[in-house]
Amino acid sequence: MNREKDAPQTEEPTASRITGPEKRSSRILELHRHLHEYLDLNEGDVDRITLLNAINLPENYQKQFKFLNDKRLDDVIIAVVPDNLWKKGRATSESDAEKKLILIKKSSYETQENPDETAWMVHELAHCQKFFDLKSAEEYYKNLETYPDNPVEEYTFTKQFEFLKEHGKSRESIVGLLEKLYHEEDFPFFNRLLDRVFSK
Repeated sequence: MNREKDAPQTEEPTASRITGPEKRSSRILELHRHLHEYLDLNEGDVDRITLLNAINLPENYQKQFKFLNDKRLDDVIIAVVPDNLWKKGRATSESDAEKKLILIKKSSYETQENPDETAWMVHELAHCQKFFDLKSAEEYYKNLETYPDNPVEEYTFTKQFEFLKEHGKSRESIVGLLEKLYHEEDFPFFNRLLDRVFSK
């Protein structure tokens, strides 16, 4: 990644549905700088990324947001990244819990039919929730050392599966969605969590 360019700074960075004067100034500038570096953006690209508070997610995401029932998540920032700026391959979302930031690929975010049918927004918000629950960033990252079989992912996937079950997804349909993204060796971990969720 190119680390030499500095993120453009303006008096009033482009942002959508960010509330409060602080969030229109220092925090947004900080996130713009981070996104500029992390996504290796060209001059001006960062202004194409829409930012919003999690509490202001559109209606088709509100069930996922409310499912976790946690006021601490209100001002987590969702960054909607245009597809041609996305750098995460097949993954359509990613959390940076320490920065209270979730990145989501724009085409996935804007899907009108079956929006986020795998409930990745629950998963990413649960990362932030777990980070808040632990005593330090060091403890959070220590619990992320092996993917996906680690205590943090166990929590986030469990929340994701619980939401999907509550909203009518069968175990078989969840497995089918996971099979598109994960390898066979990951499924002992997923099956353990699904056993627990669907035994309730």
